[in-house]
Amino acid sequence: MDKITDTIKKSVKDVYIESKKLQEAIHQNPELSNMEIQTRNKIKTFLDGTSVEIRECKQSLGLICDLKLNKNFPTIAFRADMDALPINERTDLPYRSKNDNIMHACGHDFHSAILAGAAKALSLLSGRLSVNLRFIFQPAEEDNPIGGAKKIIREGGLADCAAVLGLHLWPGFLTGQAGTKPGPLFASSDRLTLRIIGKSAHAAMPEAGVDSIVIAGHVLLALQSAISRGLSPFDEAVLTIGRIEGGTRYNVLAEETRLLGTVRNTSSAAREKLRQSIINITGKTAEMFGGKGEVEYFDGYPVLENNFTLFESASAILKKLSDLGMEFIELKRPSMISEDFSYYTHEIPGLFFFLGCTEPGTKEEDIHPLHSPLFKADQNCIRFGLAALIGMALNANEMLARL
Repeated sequence: MDKITDTIKKSVKDVYIESKKLQEAIHQNPELSNMEIQTRNKIKTFLDGTSVEIRECKQSLGLICDLKLNKNFPTIAFRADMDALPINERTDLPYRSKNDNIMHACGHDFHSAILAGAAKALSLLSGRLSVNLRFIFQPAEEDNPIGGAKKIIREGGLADCAAVLGLHLWPGFLTGQAGTKPGPLFASSDRLTLRIIGKSAHAAMPEAGVDSIVIAGHVLLALQSAISRGLSPFDEAVLTIGRIEGGTRYNVLAEETRLLGTVRNTSSAAREKLRQSIINITGKTAEMFGGKGEVEYFDGYPVLENNFTLFESASAILKKLSDLGMEFIELKRPSMISEDFSYYTHEIPGLFFFLGCTEPGTKEEDIHPLHSPLFKADQNCIRFGLAALIGMALNANEMLARL
């Protein structure tokens, strides 16, 4: 075990217990997007007494925290999200949520605690660092399509930063495993509302009207060709209509029907092509049956692109942590989940990776996905998250030298 690995091991040991306590406190008192006041205060209290400078954002409830060592050093940023979800927790955790219908079901309590713990540990290692460090605690990641990242960027969260790094819990990996890939890691996520406008009439006299529900059915089926025949088989894309609303009474032709859905893909070119296909299919299909089709298309989070050079450097660092029990896995394909960390990667080189959080030996039926009311993570994953972030900070020059 080399000296850096020894340093990482000791640093993790020094901050693990208090980082775990912070995670439990945040988990017990979850707050929804743009309401993370107490969460922010807990993080501030945790960092009090360190050499980390804390700045409260003015446009949001975020924190931009700096460990400034030398004005001639480059700066790298680490980011964690803080918000919870409107879900009623059903786990048996001793520190389960105290707030009805609010739960940390996506691991943001872990993300915040890991980053805060890493910040405290690194503040004690300033003599070993050759970069300035920025720690971003971001609100409202779950508030798609608006999110919280753009406000952080507008407040200078990435100013003077050469790169940005982040992690996300992943129940598909065991505790001790970490993984990522170069290029697209998460998909873009857009929302759409289709309005099919017909003409109301008595159900007994359909010839006197234009049935928007029937048209909506044809539109729904026609939209399936937007991906299967409009895109290459090698493009990753999903188009889902999750809700249909129409009609006022059982014996009246519906004058208007609305279809609400989401579009996800991993290519900017495919994203724009799908948008045009949806608009054309909706309008032309409705017109063919005597109705009118309108599309409201809401741009959500863009594709999260991992920088290729950062991937090579960061994956090498994670592999070096094998002495601490870390196993690195290179992913073969992206996830269709979305994340507003993507906005950071469109501004400066970025790298996002998955952190395993399922205790080895857990039965398959006891592994629950993100956003489930039964989701729970193995707290030992905090150790590996701390090791990963501390390791990347201590080896930051190695990462930046190749950018």
